[in-house]
Amino acid sequence: MEPVDSAFSRFEELRTEIADYGTSIITEADTRLKVIDRIFTEVLGWPHGSILTEDTSSAGFLDYNFQVENRSRLIVEAKKDERPLGVSNKPAKRGFLIKGPVFAEQAAREGIAQAIRYCGAKNAELACVTNGAEWIVFRGTRLGDGLDTDQGCAFIFGSLSQISNNFALFFDLLSRDSVRTFNFRPHFQEVEGIRIRASEFSRSLIQPGVTRRIPVGDLAADVDRVMATFFDRLTGAQDPELIVECFVETAESRAADSQLAKVSEDLIGKIRSLDTGEGGALSRVIERATQVKRHEFVVIVGHKGSGKSTFITRFFQKVLRREIARECISLRVNLADSTGDGASIVEWLDRHFLTELERALFGVDAPEFDELQGIFFDEYKRLIAGPYAALYRKDKNEFKIEFGRWLEALRTANPNEYIVGLVRHAVNSRKKLPVIVLDNADHFDVDFQQRVYQYARSIYEREVCLVIMPITDRTSWQLSKHGAFQSFEHETLFLPTPLTQHVLNKRVQYLHEKIENGRQKPSDRYFVKNGISLSLKDLVAFSKSLTAIFLETAETSHWIGCLANRDVRRALEIARSLVTSANLRVEDLLKAYLTGTAAPVSRNRVAAALIRGNYRNYPAGNHKFVQNVFTLSADSDASPLLGLRILQLLKDRASAAVDDDDYQIGIEEIIQYMALMGIDSRATTSCLDLMLKSGLVLPNDPTIDAVADVRQVEISPSGEQHHFWAIGNFEYLSAMADVTPILDEETYVHMETSLGPTKKWWKEKTSIFVGYLLSEDAISCTVFDHVSYEGQRRIAAHLGRTKNRLEDGGNPPLVNTHN
Repeated sequence: MEPVDSAFSRFEELRTEIADYGTSIITEADTRLKVIDRIFTEVLGWPHGSILTEDTSSAGFLDYNFQVENRSRLIVEAKKDERPLGVSNKPAKRGFLIKGPVFAEQAAREGIAQAIRYCGAKNAELACVTNGAEWIVFRGTRLGDGLDTDQGCAFIFGSLSQISNNFALFFDLLSRDSVRTFNFRPHFQEVEGIRIRASEFSRSLIQPGVTRRIPVGDLAADVDRVMATFFDRLTGAQDPELIVECFVETAESRAADSQLAKVSEDLIGKIRSLDTGEGGALSRVIERATQVKRHEFVVIVGHKGSGKSTFITRFFQKVLRREIARECISLRVNLADSTGDGASIVEWLDRHFLTELERALFGVDAPEFDELQGIFFDEYKRLIAGPYAALYRKDKNEFKIEFGRWLEALRTANPNEYIVGLVRHAVNSRKKLPVIVLDNADHFDVDFQQRVYQYARSIYEREVCLVIMPITDRTSWQLSKHGAFQSFEHETLFLPTPLTQHVLNKRVQYLHEKIENGRQKPSDRYFVKNGISLSLKDLVAFSKSLTAIFLETAETSHWIGCLANRDVRRALEIARSLVTSANLRVEDLLKAYLTGTAAPVSRNRVAAALIRGNYRNYPAGNHKFVQNVFTLSADSDASPLLGLRILQLLKDRASAAVDDDDYQIGIEEIIQYMALMGIDSRATTSCLDLMLKSGLVLPNDPTIDAVADVRQVEISPSGEQHHFWAIGNFEYLSAMADVTPILDEETYVHMETSLGPTKKWWKEKTSIFVGYLLSEDAISCTVFDHVSYEGQRRIAAHLGRTKNRLEDGGNPPLVNTHN
């Protein structure tokens, strides 16, 4: 159910309740407590912590000051129910002039004047005057547009029934989410006659849904089949050894290896030191254990794609000395297999840790009774001396049966205590170090990770163990600010993300050593061009060589890594689609194969293959990795450069960042920054939402991709690549010129008539398109001559230079999208 729908349901319930106790609403305090408070908190979504009552200002005391992130956004002036505002018989959905005759009633004029003064004192934009039944909503300040505030318009709702009949508008004006994102502004702009273009003309050179697939020959089809197998092997899904063997070492990973090895050896040494050989009592062993540092908690921090899980696997298989590794019991739980439900994760962890621990200690066989008696000997003695003493004296066999039942009840009803008992047994009796690995917790939200962390601490604080928990760098930053991560000490090891080129090259080289050359159709030969043919005896080697050639090209591998946001699996998918793209001509591939270099394949043709795939045109809406940054806003009136401007803002912030806290920008800050340039908040919000979902920006919580739930964002590697292409890459601009809706008919006709068989047609089309982007942006966006907007000014400068380059000359067209 959408928020507005659930809010409407609650409003209807509340309206019935208010009707039942309406006769008790007499004073202003009654109105506020029984009507206004409830509507704002229960219906409009304002948390109590964001509402200040009787707040002081230079203009007097405010009835209500509604805040977002400690900034005043909405001022509400309340009146008694018995003081009518004079708008009960006026229609809603219309805007009425604030200084007009509609608001002639004394209470209305008084409330409006007060609210305007308070808005000025608190610099809040939105204002509301209400007596609980009648509501007047208007802009209490006008953001320096030079008009008197009372020259603006106000919306009115003359009764609760009118609110019910026009609830979508009421919700859009006063709900917390709407006020937070300034979604009320377009409503006022519309009724005040401010230009909001809803263009009747909107057409792209290639209509939505139209894709023009490039036909491929037999060779390309067979290469694609070989590549499908080859890249599937590169993922390591069917060859776990590949993942471990191809881990890319860095200075930081080697330091982490050394530190983790030292931690493991120290703990093993401490466990061994407990075995004195003197045959002392268990109490003496425990007493000695308290004299040493008993445990270690290690958090491995790295960006997504840095290989945190692989680092752990490789460490215990290949780095840790064999004699030390034999002294460890590995208890690894993959939290990606869980449901992600924070409320039930403790039960899930109990079940899975218990299974892992019993398997590690007892193998496939269940432990025997005598073994369990030894493991829980303290409880055995307690029951003999206490609750079951009489039974023990009367019948020892019956006592053992009861003890067995007690153990099973403990295992079933209180598995965490049972687990702790098994961990204690592993340390004290078997002299093994339990290594608890909580893998992939960072696939889920911060609250989930907090619960996992606290669960591990509950074992860590009681028994000797090594706990390892990998998390992303962004999650680490969040968790360090609050909760359990802030309360407890742990050792942090950092893993940087290796270059995509290094990761893929190492995998390709490893796989080349294992793959045997084979034939699929040994009798066939493929015609390439000008009498050249290729025998299939070299087809597999041909495919492998091409892969290595392209991945060893720094620029190409950089593009791939950025578009994949440094994720190896996504990078492999992009690399495969690149090598098998129909936009790479077969003769170019053959040249690259024969020369052992990617030089014969131009960078523009590589860009075309990445952007267009197997199509003549960019497949708008159907490309997983490349987005059209000029169509990221659903608002037709927004600048087509809005997405690029947001990327520029985030890029500038990242360039100036000193530490992790500086990379991200709050959603509110972005909205305000864009609003000062004249960009409507709804356009900015919808654009950010699409950018989050497409991976162009990264949220502060990596598990969230809806802008309404995100507090801060930063530019992603994919966003940086799109920014780079959008301001100057001919191939990208040409492809987007074909599919971006043009709202100006004259420009569209000009672009359409530029199409033709000559080699210059694509340059003219793209030049016109770039000019269109700049002119549309100038209509709806004002960039200030200030250092804070220096990056924004560079966008127009870059695009202007790109337009000049297109007009002066450029690379020949790579593909005729209109053929």
